[in-house]
Amino acid sequence: MLAGVALAQRDFSQVEVKAVPVTKQIYMLEGASGNIGVSAGPAGVLIMDDQFAPMAEKITAKLKELNTHAPGFVLNTHWHGDHSGGNAYFGGQGANIVAHANVRKRLAEKAGSKPVELPVVTYNKELRYTSMARKSVSSSNGSRNTE
Repeated sequence: MLAGVALAQRDFSQVEVKAVPVTKQIYMLEGASGNIGVSAGPAGVLIMDDQFAPMAEKITAKLKELNTHAPGFVLNTHWHGDHSGGNAYFGGQGANIVAHANVRKRLAEKAGSKPVELPVVTYNKELRYTSMARKSVSSSNGSRNTE
């Protein structure tokens, strides 16, 4: 409950999203909390985590500077709002939300959760996806972070 109160009091209008290049098509976005991984290639954009809901439009604006495609996939690494708060926005824009099955379960248990913010692709141990001339693997090592 306190986290929700703190979030409501935070002024996201003052937060700037910055892109840090890692390779030609891989970036790290810095913003309100944590970081966002970005794979932005000719076939599309995948982002890892999407921070808080009020940051979604700023994140989108920065992504448009990096690539003309809107995110096709959002990979949530955790269910807390600083990892999945933008799901409703990005899901509403057509992105496929991907997460561990426990992340989906926790998000679905949240009061007021909407179907558009829930992962549509889930996995338990490992998910393999090949696109943009590279293979992406997301796996769970059994840690409690997905709980």
